[in-house]
Amino acid sequence: MKHVDDETLAMLAVTDVVADDEVATHLAACDRCRAEVAELQRVAAVARSAADVELVAPPERVWDRIASAVRAEEAADGLEERVGPAPSARPDAGHGVDERRHDARSGPATGAGPARLSASTTDAANSATRPSGRRDRRGTAAVRRRRRTLIGVVAAGVGVVALLVGIGVVTGVVPGASSGETVIARATLDALPGWSGADGTAELERDRDGRLTLVVDVTGDREASGDGTLREVWMMQSDLKGLVSVGFLDGDRGRFTVPADMDLAKYPVVDVSAERDDGDPAHSGDSIVRGDLHDR
Repeated sequence: MKHVDDETLAMLAVTDVVADDEVATHLAACDRCRAEVAELQRVAAVARSAADVELVAPPERVWDRIASAVRAEEAADGLEERVGPAPSARPDAGHGVDERRHDARSGPATGAGPARLSASTTDAANSATRPSGRRDRRGTAAVRRRRRTLIGVVAAGVGVVALLVGIGVVTGVVPGASSGETVIARATLDALPGWSGADGTAELERDRDGRLTLVVDVTGDREASGDGTLREVWMMQSDLKGLVSVGFLDGDRGRFTVPADMDLAKYPVVDVSAERDDGDPAHSGDSIVRGDLHDR
């Protein structure tokens, strides 16, 4: 399977451009590339959330250590390419690299939002089973280089996106983009306790080839969210016992590819949560807005 190139993934993560037919088809079927877009959205959101933070130049020894670490990793990459994978790491030994995949989170939830998942929780009203992490470890040299390139592209993208918007380039449509999207369901997103100033909408679009995109707009939550808070978009079951993350909201509006194998009848609820950048893939339990999708 040929994956989407780094630059396209980065543009999808930091702008409102719409993927063309070929890219959209691939994203709908490829867990790995969808996970890359979600991770890059998180990186971009973190970068923007730190815009008002006063930066302090690090001591010279920090740069020396970074340079040393990069040289060591590049040397290891070169050695790995020359020697090849160990027998136990070859596909015929049953240890091929796993593709990234989206997770259906499950567990009971009550109150204003899904309960924070914890193995140590004993209160039956708020306990749940924490799913395994969304991010699979991939240890090949090629993947390490690809991820370094992606982060660099996103860093550049965050810096230029304001310029693109200013000159009218980022309009939500790119040359060759799929046309004829039809809105098949809508939701009004209402504020949850603690977020009284927030509201939003969600629309589920289907293109002419049957691909689904969730379009989410949220306003009124920026002041309350505070520094370092990310906003993650979820599709949930009606009883809140199962949920799937579709990405991170960067700005007031976001477009998210819905996994091709998702049963929409089982996940009619759209939820936007406030998340800390703490590496925990579980829902924080702090929902900003939520609403049910209804057919048009």
